[in-house]
Amino acid sequence: MTKATEHEPLYNSLWLVALVAGFAAIMLFIVASLGSSTQEQSIEQQIFHYHDASNELDLVTIDQIDEREWIESHHQNFGLSSASEWLKVDFPVSKSNQVLEIDYAMLDSVQLWFRTKNDDGSYQLIESYQLGDTLPFEQRPIIHDKFLVPLPAELAGMQLLLRTQSKGPVKVPLKLWLKTDYIVYTASHRLFMGLFFGYMITMGLINIFLYVSTRKITFITYAGYVFCFALLIASIHGLGYRFIWPENPWFQERSTAIFAFLTLSFILIFTAQILELKKLKFKYRIVFNFFSVVCVLGAIISFIAPYNIMIKIVLLMLLLVIPVILMVSLRLAYKGSAIAKFFSAAWMVLLFSGLAASVDNFHWLNLPLDSSYLLIVGAMTETLLLALAVATSYSVQRLEAKSAHLEAAKNELNAMQAQDELLTLQKQAQIDLEEQVRDRTKEFEEALAGLSKVNDELQGMSETDTLTGLSNRRFFENHIIAEAARSRREKQALAVALLDIDHFKQINDTYGHQCGDDCLVAFAKTMNKIVKRPGDLLSRYGGEEFVVLLPNTSLEGAKNLLEELRVAVEKLVIESQGHKIRLTVSAGVTSRVVGGEEEGNKMLAYADKLLYQAKKDGRNCVKSGNF
Repeated sequence: MTKATEHEPLYNSLWLVALVAGFAAIMLFIVASLGSSTQEQSIEQQIFHYHDASNELDLVTIDQIDEREWIESHHQNFGLSSASEWLKVDFPVSKSNQVLEIDYAMLDSVQLWFRTKNDDGSYQLIESYQLGDTLPFEQRPIIHDKFLVPLPAELAGMQLLLRTQSKGPVKVPLKLWLKTDYIVYTASHRLFMGLFFGYMITMGLINIFLYVSTRKITFITYAGYVFCFALLIASIHGLGYRFIWPENPWFQERSTAIFAFLTLSFILIFTAQILELKKLKFKYRIVFNFFSVVCVLGAIISFIAPYNIMIKIVLLMLLLVIPVILMVSLRLAYKGSAIAKFFSAAWMVLLFSGLAASVDNFHWLNLPLDSSYLLIVGAMTETLLLALAVATSYSVQRLEAKSAHLEAAKNELNAMQAQDELLTLQKQAQIDLEEQVRDRTKEFEEALAGLSKVNDELQGMSETDTLTGLSNRRFFENHIIAEAARSRREKQALAVALLDIDHFKQINDTYGHQCGDDCLVAFAKTMNKIVKRPGDLLSRYGGEEFVVLLPNTSLEGAKNLLEELRVAVEKLVIESQGHKIRLTVSAGVTSRVVGGEEEGNKMLAYADKLLYQAKKDGRNCVKSGNF
C-alpha cells in the first residue's frame, strides 16, 4: 500500500470535518443575523415586571399594586413558572403601522391591554387582545405563527399592560416592528426555517426510500427520529399549530412533550441499531433499552398528564440521554469504529445545543438569542453527521440517490413555503414593495416549474431499475395485472417467462461485483435488442433474475423468441476490468389466455417451475409448457 493510499482516509475525514464545520458556521451565521435583527427591534422603553404567585389579579386589581413592587425587567425569560407574569410598558407616542411581537409561540394564555391615563389618574382602555395556544388559531388578530398585535396608531401617553401564564417555560420577548421591517425579517426567518424543514423532511424521505429498497429497519428508525424532531421544532415555533393542527388547541398544548419523547426514543433505538450494541456489552443494551422504554411511556403519558410536569421530565431526559449516547460512541470510537467517530462528533454538537436549550428553559442562563435556533442548528449538523455514519455502510450509488432526493424535497418545501410567504407579503406590503413582490412571484413560478419536472423524474426512478435501465419488480407486478385483465377481456394469449443468468454468483466471486454489474447491464442490452415489440415488457425481477411479459404471444412464439435470446447471450463476450466474460442463461416460459384474476400470478409461478427444470437439466436452455 502506498503512502498516498494510507493517508487517503485521513484526507477524506479532514474534508468531511471541514464541510460539516462550514455548514454549521453558515447556519450559525444565519442564526446570529436573525438574532441581531430581532435585538434591534427590542423595546427601548423600560419594561416593568410583577410576579403574581396567587394568579388572582386582573385588570382592575393590578392597578392597586404599589408601584414599588414593579421591578424593572431587562429580560423576559421567567423559566418554568406556574404564576401569572405581568409586564408594563409606557410609550410616549405610538407610531402608525407598528406591530408588537411576542417572539415565543408556546404561551398558553396572553392578555394585552392598550390604555391611556386620564387626568384623574384612572385609565381609559383603548384596545385589548386575548392570545395563546389554548385558543383556536383563527382567533388571532394577525394570522401568524408568532403572537402579533397591531399598535393603536399615533397615540400619546399609551401604556401596554400584559398578563401571561403558561404550563411550560414562560418567555415573553417583546419586539416592536414597523410592518415593512417585519415583512423583510419574516422572509429571512422563513428561509432559515425552510432550509431546516426541507433538510429534515428530505433526510426522512430518503431513509424511507432506502428502507423500501433494502428492508433494513435502521433506515425507518432514523426516518422516525428525523420526522419527530422536525415536528418538535414545528410545535415550538408555532408552525405546527398554524399549518398542521390549527383546529386542535388540546393537541398543541401537548405536542411539544409528545414529539420530544418520540424523538428521544427513536434516536436511542437508532443508535443501538447502527452501533450494533447487541454484539457489545450487556450493560449498554440494558441502559439503552431502559431509556427507550421510559421515552415511549413518556410520549403516551403526555396525552393525559399535565404538560408542566411532562416538559420537566423531557428536559431532564434530554440532559441524561445525550451524554449517555456520547459516552458510548466515544468509547467505541476509541476502539476504532468509524461509524462511532461520526456519532461522537454528532452528539457533541447536539449536546451543546441541547444543554443550551435546557438551561434557557430552566432559566439558569439568559442567552442573547432564541435557544431553539441553536437546537435547530445542532440538529441539522447532528443529522448530517449521522447520515455520514450511515453512508459508510453503503455504496456510492446509494449516496448519489440520497443526494437527489435531498435536493428535490428541499426544493419542494422551499417553494411551497416561499409561495405562502409571497401571498402574505402581497397582502401586507406597501406600494414601495410591489415591484419586489412581482419579481419574487416570477422566481417562484420558475421554481415550481422546475420542481414539477423533478417530481416527474422521481416518479420514473421509482419504477426503473437504476443499474440496467429496465423496469423494476414493482412496476412488473402492477403491469402483469393489467395485461392479464386485457388477455381475459380480448381472449388473447399472454406469455410469461422467467430468466436467470447461469452461475452468476461465481462471476461475482471470481471477478468482483463491478464485473457482475457490467454483465447485468450487457445482458439487459441484449434483451432489449431481441425483445423489442412496443407492448412487450422487460423487467429486472431481482439479482440476476429477469422476467419477460409478451402480450398476444403463443407458447411456440414465446419459446422461439427466448431461444433466440439464449443464443445471443451465449455468443456475448463482455469485457470488464481487464476480463473477458461469457454468459449463458436459463429460462422457463408459459402462455395461455388468462381466465381468472389469480391466473397471472399462477403463470409466473409455473414459469419459475419451468426455470427450475431448465437449471436441473444442465442450464443454458429454455423450458416451455402450457399452464
